[in-house]
Amino acid sequence: MAQVLRYSRIMEATQSYPNLLSEKQAAKRLGVARITLLRAREAGRIRFFRIGTRVLYCAEQLTEFLERCERNSRKQERESVDRGQAHRSKSVSREKDQASLPFASSR
Repeated sequence: MAQVLRYSRIMEATQSYPNLLSEKQAAKRLGVARITLLRAREAGRIRFFRIGTRVLYCAEQLTEFLERCERNSRKQERESVDRGQAHRSKSVSREKDQASLPFASSR
């Protein structure tokens, strides 16, 4: 009886949010493993609903999560490019400094 009551509550919730997805469905839609989705959820990077022991995701929240991931990756690419340029400029300036030393040998 308790099991039937539990499932009827879940059905009521899913009817008011018709685009709710189970964890398995959400992972499949994102193209990731369920453990990846679990880690994102535990890190607070993706919003979700918990009904009893069941975890549900709204399609809009999955879209928001993807958009945040996309922005982060673009930002990281820019930072790595900036770091690469900074590294090159440091090595060039180091070579110039070493060349200006009176005891530096020519290479």
